[in-house]
Amino acid sequence: MPDQICELFCGAGGMALGFAPFFEIAYAVDIRPEAVATYGANHPETDTRKRDVRNLTGCRGDFAGITGFIGGPPCQAWSCRNTRRVESDPRAHLIAEYLRLVEEIRPNFFVLENVTTVPAKEKTAAIRNSRALGYDITATYLNAADYGAAQTRRRWILIGTRTGTLGAIKPRRPRTVRDAFATVRENWGLMQSTPATLERLARAPTKQWGAMDGDGYRNMIRLQWDSPAPTVCNPKKVYLVHPEEVRNISLAEAAALQSFPGEYLWKGSDGAIAQMIANAMPAEMAAAIAGALPGATVGDQQW
Repeated sequence: MPDQICELFCGAGGMALGFAPFFEIAYAVDIRPEAVATYGANHPETDTRKRDVRNLTGCRGDFAGITGFIGGPPCQAWSCRNTRRVESDPRAHLIAEYLRLVEEIRPNFFVLENVTTVPAKEKTAAIRNSRALGYDITATYLNAADYGAAQTRRRWILIGTRTGTLGAIKPRRPRTVRDAFATVRENWGLMQSTPATLERLARAPTKQWGAMDGDGYRNMIRLQWDSPAPTVCNPKKVYLVHPEEVRNISLAEAAALQSFPGEYLWKGSDGAIAQMIANAMPAEMAAAIAGALPGATVGDQQW
């Protein structure tokens, strides 16, 4: 029987798609109702709960039987796309809340995922405190494209193990935008743009992010069919321009770039879904990490 694990800050369930073939995800937690509804609709075997992680504790048995933690605390406080970053942002303290639960529960392993721009002092404290609890620590930067995903999404990964040894996180050839879009069954969530916006999108560069007004915030780039996409951000806030058409990609296309299957069920408004897609961890990257953990089941895996 696979180890039972809990996913904190579970979001829509991208990380779960990669971990589920290797571990039993017994519990999943998120504070946003649309995330809980989406995760629950697609992972009915998991007890998905709307809870504030800050109110959970190991002292009263909130995580009985759990042997592993996975999760990516909301990254907006540190994201380079957040032009209004402030230290008082409450999301900046959620990594510490994740590690507080690790300290209280002492699972056999934990996997924490976040943006590369988490401040060095936060990273150092997380590593130091986890080692003090007796964990062997692997702290690294991984690019999702190196593990089969259809986007060049770099993330800081912190892995702690108390039993067993972390194996090799095996690379794979990346999928392309063409590969990802081929999985779209119904192209829902198309964006509406003004003629002036469409005129600017027609000039979107392909090699790097460009600014719609020439010298301002760099918020548009044209995708290329036979390469991975850049990091998928909220398609309601930035412009990932279709490789051929003069338009922003749809929500269905953004979800495909994030490794969600075409039949995935989404709950909530388009705005909420766009943010859930942007927050997700590509399943291929999650699977590469999951397969390297001690206790992972062995066999033919989906990813």
